[in-house]
Parts: sequence; C-alpha cells; structure tokens
Amino acid sequence: MTFLDKLNSIERIPLAKLPTPLEYLPRLSAECGHPIYIKRDDELGPALGGNKTRKLEYLMADAQKKGHRKIVTFGGL
Repeated sequence: MTFLDKLNSIERIPLAKLPTPLEYLPRLSAECGHPIYIKRDDELGPALGGNKTRKLEYLMADAQKKGHRKIVTFGGL
C-alpha cells in the first residue's frame, strides 16, 4: 500500500476548495528571467488556508465519528 493509498483511506470532511490555483507572477518572472508562479493557499477555504485547513479535515472527521461536539486544536510549537 502506498502513502497516498493510506492517506486516502483515512476519513475526512472536505473543507477546502481544492486544488488551489497557481498564479503566474509576470514582473517577478521578468526580473528573474524564469517563469515564477505562486501557489494560492490563501484561496483554500473558510480557514486561514494551508495546512491548517487540511489538518482540520481529518480532525473534524475523527471527532464526528467519535461523537464529539467540541474540539480544541493548535499548531506546532
């Protein structure tokens, strides 16, 4: 079983709008002489984006499965 198979086997509640878009940065690209893109995780969804929202998808599914009505979570120290 691959890592993605294992990850896909874990229940989650979709909260994010995926996939997040890539945005071309023309002025920075011209300055660097290479095409530069930025991943727009700020458009991920209701939370502040990035791994916070992705983490909540799994935590909320687990809490719901266990019948919890409240959760408290925090980021890494």
